Amino acid sequence: MPNTFTNVSNGRAVAQRALTILIDRFPWFNGAAAANFSDVPAAKGDAITTHLASIAGAGTYSTTQGYVPTDRTLVPYSVTLNTIAHQTVAINDDEKASSAINLIDRLASSAAYAVGKKVVDDMLALVTTAYTSTLSATSVTYNQIVDLAQKLDENLVSKSNRYAVLSPANYASLIKDSTIVANAQRTGDVVQSGVAGALAGISVYDYTDISKATAATKGFAAQQESFLFASRALEVPGNYPGSVENVTEPESGLPMQVREWFNPDLGTTNRSYILLYGVARGVTAGLVRLV
Repeated sequence: MPNTFTNVSNGRAVAQRALTILIDRFPWFNGAAAANFSDVPAAKGDAITTHLASIAGAGTYSTTQGYVPTDRTLVPYSVTLNTIAHQTVAINDDEKASSAINLIDRLASSAAYAVGKKVVDDMLALVTTAYTSTLSATSVTYNQIVDLAQKLDENLVSKSNRYAVLSPANYASLIKDSTIVANAQRTGDVVQSGVAGALAGISVYDYTDISKATAATKGFAAQQESFLFASRALEVPGNYPGSVENVTEPESGLPMQVREWFNPDLGTTNRSYILLYGVARGVTAGLVRLV
């Protein structure tokens, strides 16, 4: 893999591509968790505080008192940056001399999936009985999605940024539901792409390793603030024997660090794609487990 793995600018391009694919493949990163991202450098073990606003009612204008302010409460949630996920590759001199693979496409895809899956699995591991709201379902149809939406409504959960993650079996059951397939406005998209999309105000996804959510192996529905996800750029190490750059995904602000170095003893060019992050439970009433 000689011609496309020769300088830091390409490493930055690969990292930028990896971040873009990561956001596309794992919607948890962009809209499915209360995110707190920054390119300000931090260290592993640092605590990030995120504030979520409590629900408040609306008042009525009065000619004598005017517009009376409503007291609001910002509830603090702490997320510790306790994980450094990475995807590291090493290209030796034989590979450089015998191949010309497009590294941007090849490595961006694998790096994004590896790092993204690590974060998603850590997030799903938080889905325990601490999220107390449940819905019984032997298989999932459109009716169950409506029931999940009703449960979230009853829990006083915001209607914005709702999503569901289902096991492959339940996702397949859903997109075979005649209520969806026979809907003239949806049939083409669902049948051709296999993508359920938004149903009853809930964006529906499937995930192969849903078993990581040990208390919701059938799936769950949630609102953005039921999970917290914080990430910071890693501090650039001093006297590093190679090149280091921090890259930010423009849509979400998610930062990633790319490091490159050459091992003269082994004749390998090494590159690491690194994400410093932490995940935590947010508003537990905002998630309904299928049981």
